[in-house]
Amino acid sequence: MPHPTLPPACYTERHWFDLEREKLFGRYWLLAGLTQQLRADNSFITRTLAGVPVLIQNCGGTLRAFRNACPHRAMPIQTECCGNRGLICPYHGWRFDHDGALRAIPNGTGYNFSDADKAGMNLQPHALATVGNFVFVNLAKTPLPLAEQFPENLLRLLTVVSRYFAPEVSHTTFSGHYNWKLNFENVLDWNHIQYVHPRTLAPLLQRSGNGHPRPAPVGNSLLFAEGRPLSDIRFFQTAAPAGQTDVRDISQIGRGNLTYAPHWFSPLIASPCDRGAILASQIFPNANFGSIHGEHFYVQQYIPLAPDLTEFHSWIFTAELKENTPFMPHLLWGIHHAEKRVVDEDIVVFEQVQKTLSTASTIGALGDNEQCLARFGRWYMQHMNRR
Repeated sequence: MPHPTLPPACYTERHWFDLEREKLFGRYWLLAGLTQQLRADNSFITRTLAGVPVLIQNCGGTLRAFRNACPHRAMPIQTECCGNRGLICPYHGWRFDHDGALRAIPNGTGYNFSDADKAGMNLQPHALATVGNFVFVNLAKTPLPLAEQFPENLLRLLTVVSRYFAPEVSHTTFSGHYNWKLNFENVLDWNHIQYVHPRTLAPLLQRSGNGHPRPAPVGNSLLFAEGRPLSDIRFFQTAAPAGQTDVRDISQIGRGNLTYAPHWFSPLIASPCDRGAILASQIFPNANFGSIHGEHFYVQQYIPLAPDLTEFHSWIFTAELKENTPFMPHLLWGIHHAEKRVVDEDIVVFEQVQKTLSTASTIGALGDNEQCLARFGRWYMQHMNRR
């Protein structure tokens, strides 16, 4: 039976965009990066999340998140997307301790600040949590526990699979003229692959009659085989949504049968953890993570900048390489180039759909094989209409 879809206005109108910033991105845990990017003391990454400038920095071995703005004149503490530098404002040289407390003001006597004044001039902290190698930030004053946003299976998956990650990461970002929800919904929709990716991903993915991928065998998997740490995980929640939908029902873990063809770098992988499979997990609200044969991994995130503008972040890294294998930047570049081809095929569709939504009175209906989309739509409307 058909299930309702979201109204077109929530993809095109500023009112819905503002509601999302307040009720979704301003309250829930958001993926910010990976610990591989923050291994050294004073290494940092910067992000803009829900319009808020955020700095994530390794402070003496502890990862911390701050509003990326000096309390003096609002200058960003770090102006690059990533790097290695102390907590020093580049505008007037104010310095801050690892916990964000004001440490020193050059030419401080000229300001005539009292000790009480200076006690309130600290960097504004944000909540930070790590799950395996995944770094999350929450902008709310009182963040909800991670376990109330993400299902236990997803938290376990991210923790266990992180043990196989190589330390080097390739990261890039670009933008597209479409609403971020089209990206999230597309990741939940396996049926599009044979039509949108006929020469890239589709030839490798073995599908069943309903367009979903065939289940991949688990016998050789270092993650899902019997006796392995994730052997009890089940994939694809397909039960029809009824009544209230919990936010933990939105994130999904999918795994399909993928034809294995060794790459030139395959012999260099120390422990390919899931050969014969594509793993694809949705990390609510706006990210997804997966692997190809457990040989290399991808993380994608789609940040809303406007109702019809999305900033796409892409991370690529391999499984850990065999001992004494040197880092090969061209390996990550090649994998990233291949993934970008697939992403570009999706973005063409997103931008075309976005154009038609501006004049649409309705989108249509979802069938029984699109329960994940219906579940997301039900939760979204319940949550956005809640006072």
